[in-house]
Amino acid sequence: MGAMEETENMSQEGQPTPPLGLTAIFSENLVVACTLLGILVIFVGQIVNIYARTNDVIQGSYVLMYLGRMLSSGALIGGGITNKNIDKFVRLGMLLAAGFIISSLLGLTAR
Repeated sequence: MGAMEETENMSQEGQPTPPLGLTAIFSENLVVACTLLGILVIFVGQIVNIYARTNDVIQGSYVLMYLGRMLSSGALIGGGITNKNIDKFVRLGMLLAAGFIISSLLGLTAR
């Protein structure tokens, strides 16, 4: 009976617990989806900027690029801080990438 109880406890411990709170919000799949969506929005903003003919459209393309960078960097920062099940070097890389995105965003505001 003692061995049976030990195997039951092992199977319960082997299953991962469901994420709660901020960890559920910044799950791995959601971080990847938000980062890719942000990159897509940046790409669309760049395309609009290339073919823009008026100042209003150029300003709209800058808004798209800002929103894409904010979405990507927010997802990377949130995922890098809250996801404890990701390797620490990957999390550090996520934070560094978000820092590079934010620094390029600050460079655009100087124009």
